[in-house]
Amino acid sequence: MLKFSIIIPVRKINDYVKESIIRIKKLDYQDFEVFIITDEKEDYDFEESRIIILESGNVGPGEKRNLGAKYATGDILAFLDDDSYPEYSWLTNAAKIFEDSEVFALGGPAVTPEDADYLERMSGYLFESAVVSGKTTYRYKPEEKRMIDDYPSVNLFVRKSAFEQVGGFPVEFWPGEDTKLCLDLVAKFGRNFPYDPDVQVYHHRRNVFEPHLKQISRYGQHRGQFARIFPETSRIPMYFAPSVFVLGLFAGPILSIISPNLFSFYLLSLLFYFGALFFESFKFSEKEEDSEKARFDFIKGVFLTHVYYGINFLIGIMKKPNLKLKKYDEKTGNYVEG
Repeated sequence: MLKFSIIIPVRKINDYVKESIIRIKKLDYQDFEVFIITDEKEDYDFEESRIIILESGNVGPGEKRNLGAKYATGDILAFLDDDSYPEYSWLTNAAKIFEDSEVFALGGPAVTPEDADYLERMSGYLFESAVVSGKTTYRYKPEEKRMIDDYPSVNLFVRKSAFEQVGGFPVEFWPGEDTKLCLDLVAKFGRNFPYDPDVQVYHHRRNVFEPHLKQISRYGQHRGQFARIFPETSRIPMYFAPSVFVLGLFAGPILSIISPNLFSFYLLSLLFYFGALFFESFKFSEKEEDSEKARFDFIKGVFLTHVYYGINFLIGIMKKPNLKLKKYDEKTGNYVEG
């Protein structure tokens, strides 16, 4: 029977981690241990010996996860973010996949919690839409099985022996440490790894609009940087599209002065863009009691997401982003950025 080591990096014990541990204790697969890695020593008692709190100092998430992996005694490392929690059969379904000794890693969807409030749900709708996430919507909602070469650490499994062979997470990147780990794993084993919709967690979203856009800005800088230095998984059209949109958005009026005929094309392009967003919004707005407000917020959210991501992607390509650590609310311990 495979043993899992669940690893959760966090600044300090917060409400999300407490929620996650409650859910973890109820899993239908019980051969596991949990490592919660905090900045400073914590006296909080989860009343179970296999839930271990480690002190790491003020370091990044990658270094925290590496510390957890160092102490892990399980066959499989199961990485969660502090603001996520697993579905009941999470480990049972993962164990079935890892029965195949050729599987070195595994990813699963991180969906919006069913009890999320409106602002959090709206952020979830944005990520679930192809006009924001392109071909990676499977990261945010269950979709068909596939093979992948890159996956976020919010719901990522890695066989411990494979993790050790590539040296774990790179500590110089945040965000992006999970992308680099996946690059190293795929290069080491010469093949991709599976995504399975049945290996599911729930992931709290950043509320729209300011927290969501701060997160999107960091994602954009990370992907821009990786497009420059790691083209294997990041130099693809999907990641460049928002930047092309932003350049066109600001260059259109200027070019229209030079060539008035371009102004009609510019207006038609914007009309087509917002028309497409309007029709896309119906997929999500009907789930809300105030569908008109939801439709407006969705369109506004997509537009701002494209602008913020596009600008920061260009910054990431031209200049190494500031890899600062996450900020958190001193009162609750919950992350407010990252």
